[in-house]
Amino acid sequence: MTAALPDSFVRPAIVSDVPFIGNMHAITMKATLAAALGHDLPDELERQITGEILAKSWSDSITAPPSPAYRTLTAVEGAAIVGFAALAPADQALAGAPEDNRGILEILALEVPRNNGRKGHGSRLLSAIAEFAEQDQVAEMQVWIVVGDDAKTRFFQSSGFAPRGIQRSLDLGAERVTEQCWYTIMATEHGEEDHAGHSHS
Repeated sequence: MTAALPDSFVRPAIVSDVPFIGNMHAITMKATLAAALGHDLPDELERQITGEILAKSWSDSITAPPSPAYRTLTAVEGAAIVGFAALAPADQALAGAPEDNRGILEILALEVPRNNGRKGHGSRLLSAIAEFAEQDQVAEMQVWIVVGDDAKTRFFQSSGFAPRGIQRSLDLGAERVTEQCWYTIMATEHGEEDHAGHSHS
């Protein structure tokens, strides 16, 4: 595991982070979709994914979140914003969870651009998310990963996530990409594995 740099940490996102989050999200989204499609993005789609457009939605998420359980986090290195994450309660009707489930926390985003990679920022963001999951006493964490995004798949798989067995499709103009749901079971208060037989690592 990569050692934390002295000036690297995770904190709640603030309004001044919004332009950086928007730009980072545009970079990672384009890379993810290009990997899924297996070729460069069509010009029209490329024009639709800009930092300015994405920053608007992130501004609303940070300044007026839908609920207190919706959180946006920022990874910082020195004075630079180098990654971000967002989390919220999952829609259990879509998650396919048992009715007696204590709840599912969904990782809506966990993004670290490649030029900021391999410094532990993604792991620190996931650790912060896991702390909120424990605080909220949820049973599971889940994330939707675009098929073809091998780097993100490896990251979550190495962090103890496994495919849930459900997927959904996203239309990109004339083309389509598929997202798979990955999940991990949180440990109980007694350190036992939950009903699915998996434990969070």
